[in-house]
Amino acid sequence: MHYRTLHFMKREKHRLSREDSALFESMKGRYVSENEAEFFRKMQHKEEQEITGLNELLVSEYENDDEIYLVREYYEEYLVGHGIGTDGAEEEHVMTLSDALSLNLKELGFIDRDLTLLEWLRESGYRYVNYDRNYDLKRGSQEL
Repeated sequence: MHYRTLHFMKREKHRLSREDSALFESMKGRYVSENEAEFFRKMQHKEEQEITGLNELLVSEYENDDEIYLVREYYEEYLVGHGIGTDGAEEEHVMTLSDALSLNLKELGFIDRDLTLLEWLRESGYRYVNYDRNYDLKRGSQEL
């Protein structure tokens, strides 16, 4: 096994930001669906255990009519954007999932409906979220 891969796999648990720690705790038992429960469980695990230097595309603009995308960077930084081929011209960079979920997509000019990212995810039943696009993990598994 490659040393870098071994080192990557044995990382200690990342300490969550105060905001995301409060978010995950406040959501427990208040999920509106099983898909929402899965989202918060998996996102907490990702933030604590899965660093991503190459970014993790959680929601692709190519897979929803609103052309919304959500990208996780490192442990708990996020890009929320809009548009195919905008090359980052229409995106917001935030430091926590809590901040990402509270972004108002209409105020940002991304959609015509008055929804936060959390409300948009709920409206879609979380069907656009793909938990298997952490490119660091894919690259690391190829080295095994």
